[in-house]
Amino acid sequence: MATGLRIRQKRELHIGQWVFWLILVAAIVGCLWIGYRYYMTGETPIPVPIARANPAVEEHEVTSQKKEEHTVPPTHPRYISVPSLSVDNARVLKMGVKSNGEFDTPVNIHDSGWYEKSVVPGSGYGAVLMDGHNGGPTKGGIFENLPNMKIGSAITIERGDGTKINYKVAETKVYTLEELNNGGMQEMMKSIEPSKEGLNIISCTGNWVPRMQTYDKRIVVRAVASD
Repeated sequence: MATGLRIRQKRELHIGQWVFWLILVAAIVGCLWIGYRYYMTGETPIPVPIARANPAVEEHEVTSQKKEEHTVPPTHPRYISVPSLSVDNARVLKMGVKSNGEFDTPVNIHDSGWYEKSVVPGSGYGAVLMDGHNGGPTKGGIFENLPNMKIGSAITIERGDGTKINYKVAETKVYTLEELNNGGMQEMMKSIEPSKEGLNIISCTGNWVPRMQTYDKRIVVRAVASD
């Protein structure tokens, strides 16, 4: 009798196993594609519990004492109030541009920013240019509901000398970053009605894009002095 010989049984791959491996590969490819799309554009086919905001911002509420202590030169904007957004005497901070040329924003999500090279409130011409956060990683910001503003809504700016200038919303519009960076920002320095002083407010909206570390769109509200 021959010894030491082994006969190996040929394994058959059943249809069920083929189906399993095909589904697994498809799932992996799908996940990789979704991850790539999210990283590049912020788009996802289903809601995901990801903080779509700049994690470096501050979210703590600004106390009444901090607001009262906030001072600015007489003609500069000190506070902004937007009744329809439940914004009451939010601080306005002077902003410039970052080293890369981007319009800077306040650190705290409850403050607003005024571009120091735009006109001051009460000038009677041009446009006061402001910005602010729509939110942080866990809380909504000063302009979280800016996209919901209606034509005719009131906005009040109080200057350092106590003078209040009232504005009424004339237009709300969503722009892509490309649109604003290719000529749109020059228009933001102008009033939507050349015969009246304007107030233009910009905030983020759309999808958070990890690759860019910002949102892909901006909501712009343009208002004009009402008295």
